[in-house]
Amino acid sequence: MKRKSDIPSSSKRLEKSIAQKSWRNRITELCSDLTSIIPPQHFQSKNMVSQADQIEQATNYIVELRERVDNLNKSKEQLKLLVNQEGPSINQQNAILNDVTVANPRFPIVEVKDLGSSLAVQLVIEQGYDIKLHEIIRVLEDEGAEVVNATYSTSGNNIIHTLHAKARSSRVGVEASRVYERLHDLV
Repeated sequence: MKRKSDIPSSSKRLEKSIAQKSWRNRITELCSDLTSIIPPQHFQSKNMVSQADQIEQATNYIVELRERVDNLNKSKEQLKLLVNQEGPSINQQNAILNDVTVANPRFPIVEVKDLGSSLAVQLVIEQGYDIKLHEIIRVLEDEGAEVVNATYSTSGNNIIHTLHAKARSSRVGVEASRVYERLHDLV
């Protein structure tokens, strides 16, 4: 026979139910926070159904970032060695820069950073890759942005184009994910 103290009271069940609901809400909040910091162009599907899918995509993004940081650190160390050497030959410089290129061989690279009412677009291509900069500017203008600054630099066999654009209308803004998709399709 059960003692009276062994039977859970309705208030204990209610407390447990409230605690579980609070825990579920906290998990939902944390998942939402995690997915909000991942760039929208990284998600494979815009209509993700489950939190598990969102967490998986966020995890994949974090792994890719970790690999990219490792490659960039390796490149940085190689470039430091190059700078610290006294008068390296052109062949030595090209060999190191080619090693850096091999560390990240996927060209062209398109990055679009949303800066609120403006965008920063960075395009890394290999020399000899035929790109028409006016087409990139046209995509930005079609999406409601006005290019205010454009620069380029070279590093070995790579050319880095950087464009800064601001939204024509601060109320409407510019959708960075759409710009990224169009630029990615273009190059």
